[in-house]
Amino acid sequence: MPIVLRQSNTGEIAACLQKNNYDLDYYGVKQWETEEEAEAQKESFLHAIGRDDAPYWLVLSIDENRVKLCNVKLKNDPSRILLLSLEGVMTTRQR
Repeated sequence: MPIVLRQSNTGEIAACLQKNNYDLDYYGVKQWETEEEAEAQKESFLHAIGRDDAPYWLVLSIDENRVKLCNVKLKNDPSRILLLSLEGVMTTRQR
């Protein structure tokens, strides 16, 4: 199951510009294969995307289909923020 980062206070799921399998840029949810990998890279990744609140970001395992839905909701638009409630409800808003 993919691993993502969720901000504990706001519910924001970490997203950034990335490259797909065709070497094309897209804006989507950052994911890792293991919790250990996510924990090891969390601080440097958050710093790279301009976040200085690493202690508030928690590692979260979510279904691969949910990750795909998260990316659909982001609409490849870096001005959008994806929020995931504790109940699993996804919403977006502009930065």
